[in-house]
Amino acid sequence: MWAPDNNPKARRGILRRAVFSEEQRKELEKTFRRQKYISKTDRNQLAANLSLKESQVKIWFQNRRMKWRNCKEKEAHSNRSPMDELAARAQEDEATQNHDTKSNESASEKSDLDGFLKDN
Repeated sequence: MWAPDNNPKARRGILRRAVFSEEQRKELEKTFRRQKYISKTDRNQLAANLSLKESQVKIWFQNRRMKWRNCKEKEAHSNRSPMDELAARAQEDEATQNHDTKSNESASEKSDLDGFLKDN
């Protein structure tokens, strides 16, 4: 069995999930609604006001932006009408068919060129 290492320097690389209080979360969300990207000075000030590390605020904003983008994409996708969905699929199918046709044509042209070079 591994003995627990009580040396704080040895444990420095271990990252733990930050648990934010309700007050901290509300203030972070409030700030996020105003500005999706936070400047270094605002980040330092917010961290000091909330008794957090600057890196915690920075990472919270990065994670929150990712969540925001994902929600926007899901919302845009779910707002498509069935006709829009069919049109998008048809365009994808057409693009795939065009790509396959071009691939076949280039393979055919290559074999024609190979045949021509062998004959000459």
